[in-house]
Parts: sequence; C-alpha cells; structure tokens
Amino acid sequence: MAAQAAAAGAAFEQDIHHDPKQKPQNVCVLGGGNFGTAMAFLAASKSHSVRWYCRDPKQAATITSTRRNPRYLSDIELPEGLQATANVSEALQGATLVISALPAQATPHFIEKYRGDIPADAIFCCTSKGLYLEEGCFLSEAMLRAFQRPQTLAFLSGPSFARQICERHPTALVCASAKLADAVQVQFALSSKRFRVYASQDTVGVELGGALKNPLAIGAGMIEGAGFGINTLAAFVTRATR
Repeated sequence: MAAQAAAAGAAFEQDIHHDPKQKPQNVCVLGGGNFGTAMAFLAASKSHSVRWYCRDPKQAATITSTRRNPRYLSDIELPEGLQATANVSEALQGATLVISALPAQATPHFIEKYRGDIPADAIFCCTSKGLYLEEGCFLSEAMLRAFQRPQTLAFLSGPSFARQICERHPTALVCASAKLADAVQVQFALSSKRFRVYASQDTVGVELGGALKNPLAIGAGMIEGAGFGINTLAAFVTRATR
C-alpha cells in the first residue's frame, strides 16, 4: 500500500481545479490529531505555506524535524513546506485560510481565547462535526458569538477517514459557506485529482449532516454487533433518514 501511495503521489499533486495564476496561500491548521494531520498533508501537498498548531511542543518539534506526526498516523511521511508549532500566535500569523480540526465542543472556547490572533479577513474553515451542546445550538452560531465580530466561516464535511486521505484514496467532501465564493476558495485550495471538494451555500445542511450521521452510525454498529445483516441495516437506515 505504501509503495502504491508513493507511486500515485505525482498524480495526486496535479490539481484538477488548478489555476496557473493562483498563488499559494498561507494556511494555518489547528489541531495535531488524525484529521489535523490529514488537513496539513493536503494543504502542503498543494504547495501552500502551512503552519500547523499542535498543543504539545515536543510533538510540534518532531513534526518539523522529521516530517512525521509521532502521535497520529506516524507512518505517513508529510510533504515539505509545513512547519509545526505550539505557539498559537505564530501559527495564525498572516493566515488567509485557517483550517480547524479541533474538537467541536472545544472550538468556541478556543476562538474566544485566541480571536485576537485569528486574522479578521481569513476564512475560518471548520472540519468539526456536531452541534454545540453547551448552548444547544449550531456550532456556527456559537463560533460567531465567540468571535464577537464578522468572520467568514466555512464547513468542510463528508465521508473521509484521515488515513485514507493521506494514502490518497479518492475522496469527496463538500465545503459550505454563506457566500459561495468563499466555499469555492476553499475548494480551490484543497482539491486535487484524488481529493474532490464541492462548493455549497447550504451551511445548515452540512452542519446537520455532519452531526446527525453520528447516531445513525451508532445504530448501525449496534445492529452489526447484535449479529443482524444487511436486511436489518438497510431497514434501519431507510426509516431513520425519513
């Protein structure tokens, strides 16, 4: 698998949405977990200048020196052109696109604490899935309250495992923002032959879809654990999505 992934690397880096006049962006990735690793991998593969915030200084130093995340997907070699740091201000400085892979419930608190470091003109693209439980609202609503100012938000969601993104399995997601042009900007920044991003203005649908798939997944796991087959699973999914 590793050899196949390496052989596919050159093709992966040829962007299907590539505009020769498009300049590389300053991208900040927040979160040193599995999906943060995948987002940093994607952005660096597109030749963007990537600064990656990881809370653990030792983890950040190892990523920068070895191009591997020692804690998550450690067998994946990361592209050149990314720098990890445990300093939030350093990671966010000059960013035009901020990709947040922080846990959903921690995201508004992070924004409230560090909003002064987040460039006001940057697109803040959230990959977290779920509603905000503390206030019983959409995550976007809690995020905007935390910013206490207008901020362009985008939501990237879809069926995607971090490892398979890094192994260059063909993957498709949707990015939604209130203004289609902002979603398209994220689309162009991340899309490639093997990672397709579709642009949308349906932020409510993308947020709800990312949240509501979780109980469906739990129910499907319970059905499989109980020893039932495809008939039962199909019935559950059909009825649950009505």
